[in-house]
Amino acid sequence: MSVPTTADADLDIEALGVVVRMAIAGLPPSDRDLLGEAWSGARPAHPRSPVATVAPRAHFHFDATVADLTTQVTHAALSARRGHLWMVHAGAVADDRGRVILFSGRSGMGKTTLMSRLAREYAYVSDESVGVTAEGGVVAYRKPLSIIDDVARAKRQLSPRSLGLRDLPDAPLRLHAIVALDRLSGDAPPRLVELPVDEAVAALAPQCSYLGELTAPLQTLIGHIQGTGGALGLRYREAEEVLPLVRALFDTERAALPGAIALNVPLARNNRHRTDVHPFRRTPVQDAVELDGRLALLTRAPDDQTTVHLLDGIGPTLWLAADGASFDELVTAAVETHGAPDGGDARASVRQTLDSLLDVGLLTGPRHSDDHG
Repeated sequence: MSVPTTADADLDIEALGVVVRMAIAGLPPSDRDLLGEAWSGARPAHPRSPVATVAPRAHFHFDATVADLTTQVTHAALSARRGHLWMVHAGAVADDRGRVILFSGRSGMGKTTLMSRLAREYAYVSDESVGVTAEGGVVAYRKPLSIIDDVARAKRQLSPRSLGLRDLPDAPLRLHAIVALDRLSGDAPPRLVELPVDEAVAALAPQCSYLGELTAPLQTLIGHIQGTGGALGLRYREAEEVLPLVRALFDTERAALPGAIALNVPLARNNRHRTDVHPFRRTPVQDAVELDGRLALLTRAPDDQTTVHLLDGIGPTLWLAADGASFDELVTAAVETHGAPDGGDARASVRQTLDSLLDVGLLTGPRHSDDHG
């Protein structure tokens, strides 16, 4: 196979809607041919300027070099689309109408194996990262699939077509369903289960790339979950067992769920006339959404690390009330909203919850035992 390049030394790759260029002049022609074949499913339809250029780094084996280039391309594409797409560490397949089922899961959940099976019947969209626009459009990343066929060597990067996987349909790709993967170890049959929105957020948020770069990250994430009728959990052992469930899911049109309530929460009121010595205050959050009695908060650290916190019980009440409030005022707010605990001490319950909020940095305030300051 002769590799089509831009200058006999470059290989352009379509990844998440942008072009990343591989500068491969230093590789032997036979290795360039192998790279061209591996990435044949991700070649841009039309010449475009690349957003980044990556190059091979020294490795002992060519297979490891190819894997490293894949990592570089992925990171370059994710970085280029940060703030523009909701991007998920996920596999995905599409039907002939362009409807896409996204399968999210941490490493070890079997995404590549699952996509290798499902994409013989449905179109292969990705086994690594999926991008979704604000309107629900899906951006493919048809990278090679990492396959182990010899335990004595590194994973091989094989093109979708060489594995018999289907090409994309001639239709715009749109998000149809969101599935969180959960591998089973026993003999239970595979099943799809509906996930409450808060559980879906907890499962999906750690698999999102650059979530905090979006203007309204939690609202975006929850909006996609609710727009597809709610996320599902897939509990399975083997990829072959999943196909009937996926067929049924494509045959089902699930109605969108009611929208979550986004909170426009001020960080603090004007407290110039307050006399509290040690008031409790909320710390800044990037996004806050109310979820049927629970509160989802997204914080962003100076190193750009984002964390999603899910508060329940009296946690949401205390966090919302902590705009310069004393401990006694927070106890009053908790009792007025939730009632006095049966056979318990309201002050002790509030103190315990406040300590938890202080520990994760969602509040500032006193940590000592004197709560009357």
